Amino acid sequence: MRMIRWIAIVTTMASLAACTSQVNINIQSKGQAPNFELENIAGGTTAAAELKGKVSVVDIWATWCEPCLKEIPRFNRLHHDYRNQDVQVIGITAVSPREDIAPTVKEFGMKYMVLVGDDAVVEGFGGVIGWPTTFVLTKNWQIYKKYIGARVDKEERIREDIETLLMK
Repeated sequence: MRMIRWIAIVTTMASLAACTSQVNINIQSKGQAPNFELENIAGGTTAAAELKGKVSVVDIWATWCEPCLKEIPRFNRLHHDYRNQDVQVIGITAVSPREDIAPTVKEFGMKYMVLVGDDAVVEGFGGVIGWPTTFVLTKNWQIYKKYIGARVDKEERIREDIETLLMK
């Protein structure tokens, strides 16, 4: 009986690590965000160099991650509310079947830029230990904040971060 309980605990912990919905971690992180050139779902490629100069909200998400999908309306709001300011919202997919990405973008009405990520870009951001993982970057492409998981107050916190960075 103890062995069955132990297996259940280990299985639950593994699944939570794969897709996190309410992790209350807000890590202040310093460092340069990675350089990359990734496929843009809207067409062509987008390089990190093209994104510098604006406060950036970079969400690393997966098509199979339920909390990631639930956050899309929040990122759509941020994209809409800050569209006339030096702010951009970028979604970078990771570990998702390529054929699922464009249909997911369409189905969930993602209004912001979506790039097809790879292991190198995920590692460049420091890796992902919980889904989704969102970074707020300065105009100089420095990591200002890192949010792991789908927090209830995440949108509010990101708005505060954006306002702080816009004043600098």
